Amino acid sequence: MSRLAKAYITLVIVSGALILLLAAGSWSSTNLRQFAIYLGLAALASTLKVRMPGMEGTLSPNFVFLLLGMVALPFSQVAVTSLTAALVQSLWASANRPRLVQVAFSAAALVISSSLAYKFAHLILTGSGSGSPVVCVILAGSIYFPLNSALVAIVIGLAEGQPLKQVCAHCYEWVFPYFMAGIAFAGLVSGVYTPSAVWKGALVLLPTMVLTYAYFLSRAHRALPAMMLPSASDEEYPVDVHS
Repeated sequence: MSRLAKAYITLVIVSGALILLLAAGSWSSTNLRQFAIYLGLAALASTLKVRMPGMEGTLSPNFVFLLLGMVALPFSQVAVTSLTAALVQSLWASANRPRLVQVAFSAAALVISSSLAYKFAHLILTGSGSGSPVVCVILAGSIYFPLNSALVAIVIGLAEGQPLKQVCAHCYEWVFPYFMAGIAFAGLVSGVYTPSAVWKGALVLLPTMVLTYAYFLSRAHRALPAMMLPSASDEEYPVDVHS
């Protein structure tokens, strides 16, 4: 692995750790029941992993419940939920035992993506005087999706020596429809329920996420033989796209 790749991985992990420290310093014990529900749903969704063809990484629908959590939960609880979701996705039923640095990177990437999405959405909502849950989901998703995908695509490109443009195009080809379906469901649920009751919609949404997962799993299996990306290096860096 090149020095640039190592430096990038270190930067992401350190940034994620600093955000978690900030979240711990501002921890809020409000809405603990809702926090437990979102935490459980995000963790459960993290077990619904689909391997992206041509890459040693997976994607899952856990981001849908993270976006819904951003409507009702404080920043510190969203950060902890993100960390838990990332750890479950990395460690649950993994074909190959991931290295510590891989788990740390995946967790840091998700914490960074969700935290910046949360801050951006609530900053815009506060400035505009709007409290619309649907707008919150759309704003958060518009930051979360490209940021998380870019963080993952860059590390794959650097670690495996693949052209960054090719990796990004391949990653977005698979993540974008998965994301669009998820944000549509999240936006619909957040528009039907009040912020304090969005967790009820999240529970109703779970079966739909399972069906969506089954569809993309079938699609990935059909595409797997024909969509292997050539690697310029013998070293693969499996990471998880949390979308």
